[in-house]
Amino acid sequence: MSRTSKIEKNIIFRYWKGILKTTFVVALLYILAKKGFLSLEHTKRAFTHLDKIIPAILSLFLTTFLTVIRWHWLLRAQNINLPFLRTVQLVFVGCFFNITLPGAVSGDFVKAFYIGKEVAGKRGYAFGSILFDRLAGLSALVLVSAGALIMDFGSLKGTPLLHGVQLLVTTAALCVVVFYGYLFLVRERHDPLLRLFKRLEKKYNSVGSLTRIYEGVRHYHAHRLTVLKVLLVSVCIHVIVCTSCLYFAAALGVSDLPTLAVFVIVPLGLLVTAVPILPAGVGTGHAAFGWLFQFLGTLRGADIFSLFAIAQFITGGVGGLVYLRFKSRAPALALELEREQKTST
Repeated sequence: MSRTSKIEKNIIFRYWKGILKTTFVVALLYILAKKGFLSLEHTKRAFTHLDKIIPAILSLFLTTFLTVIRWHWLLRAQNINLPFLRTVQLVFVGCFFNITLPGAVSGDFVKAFYIGKEVAGKRGYAFGSILFDRLAGLSALVLVSAGALIMDFGSLKGTPLLHGVQLLVTTAALCVVVFYGYLFLVRERHDPLLRLFKRLEKKYNSVGSLTRIYEGVRHYHAHRLTVLKVLLVSVCIHVIVCTSCLYFAAALGVSDLPTLAVFVIVPLGLLVTAVPILPAGVGTGHAAFGWLFQFLGTLRGADIFSLFAIAQFITGGVGGLVYLRFKSRAPALALELEREQKTST
């Protein structure tokens, strides 16, 4: 198959995949609205409570800078010494692409692309830092949820919420323990996964990039203090996110939610959005929040997520302005990025 035919096939595939995703999400939102879980009227009314909305949105925007600090530490551990301001720019550009092309060419690809151009031979390790950044974020979601569940176990015992999420939280927490136990306890020369990747690389050259990414993740075996700091920052980020959701709930007229219970369910809802279907988790996030918040006696969970998604779009919009500056300063590099986007599946 010629390169041109392959590109055309990829474009057609992404086109139909986009249609299927959009159809699925539209159907999901329609069902939520019909059942009373999603209300545009309630969401609009929430913006009359600016004393709740503005602090929540500003707090979520500021978590982006905590994300910058987290990734900057991970890059430095990989000996990728970008200026801090450049890291800020790349994170915002990544936010822009995450809300415009999730699942196709996400912000992760874009960040690694620019690092690969600025630091020769480090693209695979950049992907390793980005993957570990994602893993740290997901791990912190589980830690916050599990911690809140343990702290509030007495009052939650026997409730539908505990029955609904206990197995999920326990399983996720065990996965986190296994991952970090494997990372810190298994040395590189004894790592069966690394041996498998290298064996496959000898047969299939394309596996080489996966090997470099895995080596990038394994690199943090020797940087335990960095990993600990990254996890602590990640926990802080998600505590702020949960608090912002409490403010969103108050703006929607739901002010009697138990705080610790919200800290149990919001991270679980965000775990669902880790698999991108539409920008900012639209659709899947609405369904997850709608289902989880009903355990707390409210139907406004999907509306809370709508407000959260709006905050994500605002951050992505700022990232779009940063990307426009990138394009104006290095148009040739931006064109190369767009060409790579078209050839990626």
